[in-house]
Amino acid sequence: MNFQAFYAALKADQLERCYLFEGEEEYSKEAALRDLEKKVLDGPFAEMNRTVLSDPDAGAIIAANETLPFMAEKRLVIVRESGMLSGKASGYDEGDSAEKLKQYLPDCPPSSVLVFYVRGKADGRKKLYTALKKQAAIVSFERLTEDQLRAWIARECKRRGKNISYDTCALLVFSVGTDLQLLSGELEKLCAYAGEHQEITSADVDAVCARNTEYKVFDMAGAILDGDGKRAFALMNAILRDGEDRLYLLALLGRQCRQLASVSRMNLAGASQQQIERATGMPGFAVRRTLKQAGRYTQEQLTAMADACLQMEYQVKSGQIGDEGSLERLMLEILSYGR
Repeated sequence: MNFQAFYAALKADQLERCYLFEGEEEYSKEAALRDLEKKVLDGPFAEMNRTVLSDPDAGAIIAANETLPFMAEKRLVIVRESGMLSGKASGYDEGDSAEKLKQYLPDCPPSSVLVFYVRGKADGRKKLYTALKKQAAIVSFERLTEDQLRAWIARECKRRGKNISYDTCALLVFSVGTDLQLLSGELEKLCAYAGEHQEITSADVDAVCARNTEYKVFDMAGAILDGDGKRAFALMNAILRDGEDRLYLLALLGRQCRQLASVSRMNLAGASQQQIERATGMPGFAVRRTLKQAGRYTQEQLTAMADACLQMEYQVKSGQIGDEGSLERLMLEILSYGR
C-alpha cells in the first residue's frame, strides 16, 4: 500500500499485526512511524511498551514481540536496519533467522504491532521480504509527484495558519527541491518570515529560501539571456565555489537552452501556456519567464544556442577540450547572440 492508504487505515483504526516500511522518502516514513506509535501506544506506560531493535536475529524479534504489554492493550516492536531485508546480517545466520521468522509471522499475537523499518528500498530477493509480502502490510514511501508535493505544502501551511498559492508552491519546489526534510525546514523559515501576514508569497520565497543547483543555473541562464554578463559570471563563480562540477553545469545550461528553443517553437505554433506546461513539465512561472526571454531572440538564434551547448558538452566529454574554461566559453558564445 502507499502512504495514503496507510493513513486511511490508521484513521479507521485498522491496525495490522506486522508492517514493513520501505521507500526513498525518509521524512514521510519517519512521520508515519511516529503517527503509528501515537495510535498504538497510549497511557502513562507508553514508553515501557515500545521496543526498538537494530538488526536483531529472529530470537530477539520473537521474544520482544511475544512479551505482553504492560497495563495497555498493545505494545510496539520496531526492527530497524535488518540485515535480513537489506545489506548483510551482523553476528547471526541470516538464512536461519529468516526461516524462523517465516514460520512465526502467521502467528503474530494480536497484543503486538511489529514494524520492520528499512532506509531506502528493501531487497526484494531476500527470504524475509518474500515472507513479509504474504504476511505483512508493506507500506511504500516513494518520492511525491509535483502535484502531491504542492498538496503537502498547502496542508503544512494551513496547519501553521498560512495560505500559499499554486504558483508559489511551484516556485518553492523548484527552488528547494523535492526532499520533504528540506522543504519542511524552508516552510518553517517562510512562516516565521511572513509573521502576521496570512499569505506566503513568491517574494517571501525569493527572500529567505535556499536554492538548489538547478534553480541557481536557471537564474544564471536567465542572466545570460537577459544580456547581463556580469551577473551571469558572478552566479557561475558562486556555484563553482559551492563545489559543483563544470560538466554538470554545462549539462544544466544546455537543458535550459533546449527548453528555451522548444518553448519558443510551441509558442510560435500557437500552443497555450497551459499546453506548454503540460508538454515540458515546467512550472507556470518558469514558462512565463522563458517565453519572455525567448521573445528577445529569433528561433534560429535559439536553435543555434542549443546546438552550441550540445557541441561544447560533446567536445568536453570526448576529450577534445578540457573542462577548464569550457563553461565560460559557452556563456560568452550565448551572450554574443544577444549583442
